Amino acid sequence: MISTLKSWFTANKPEMANDHSNRLGYFKILSLTDEELIETLCLEPIYKEFDPNCSNTFLDCQSDRFLAALFDPGTSFDFKSNEIFHIVEPQYVEYKQFAVKLKLRDHPTNTLNENDIKDIREYLDAYGSKHGFIVLMRPDLNILQVLNYLNETNTLKSDREIDDYTSRINSERLPKFLIAIQATQYLRIFCKLMNFYSNSLETRTNYTSPQELVAKVIQRQKSNIEGTIPHRNCVYFFTSNIEYKSFFSSTKIRHVINDDFLKSYSDIKIDFDNPHFYDDTYFTIYDMECGNEEINVRNNQRLESAPPEYSEY
Repeated sequence: MISTLKSWFTANKPEMANDHSNRLGYFKILSLTDEELIETLCLEPIYKEFDPNCSNTFLDCQSDRFLAALFDPGTSFDFKSNEIFHIVEPQYVEYKQFAVKLKLRDHPTNTLNENDIKDIREYLDAYGSKHGFIVLMRPDLNILQVLNYLNETNTLKSDREIDDYTSRINSERLPKFLIAIQATQYLRIFCKLMNFYSNSLETRTNYTSPQELVAKVIQRQKSNIEGTIPHRNCVYFFTSNIEYKSFFSSTKIRHVINDDFLKSYSDIKIDFDNPHFYDDTYFTIYDMECGNEEINVRNNQRLESAPPEYSEY
């Protein structure tokens, strides 16, 4: 099942409420001091515990023109697979998903006046669920290890900010963990709250059902789509890794990247006249022994001095 969250990460900028009070709530949260933040907000799970309908698709793209070509229902699958996209191996890799959102505490701080609290409450009621903090991580990791990495990394960069050399190499790799956050201005806020509530982060309710990466799909270097940078365009297709059991047997549904699968995404809103799609929504980490803007040569002895050409793709 395709998640309703598919639409969370397709906008260039975080959605901003039109009415005055909601705008005030958004900026009021950003202006909270550390003490006010802890006394005003807390975290709650985005999903119900192990919700089977929480599969996500993440569009980590520099250009919506790649998405237009990938999901175009009028183009044959054979042409797409040979000329437009390439699947990074391996497929069907297990990930764990941690997902939380902001919540106003039952008894918020007295340091804020009633209007401030009202503005924050109205903003979170209207848009809070769209500003979640989602982490997809390998099964050998947990959220405390991810948080420790974030605390120790001084130069965490969004995928848009990664240089071309590193981006080219990483395009052919699967991440150790991936962070998706619609309002990137809230990254500091989520990290601060997760540190404060670190003793309770590992509860089952903050994790969803096990996730399976069906495929990481990247743009072929030879695709020649005007206005695109191929190694900066990829889509992660995740599904819930659940077995459906009956009295006599159990069945595991395994999705396949084929024509019908891609056509199911043809409703994604795309601006064909605008080649620029990229924002700071994603932070992808491939090696936890260095910053995400670096390539750890000790763990990648085969890397050459120049980025790979990917001539076969």
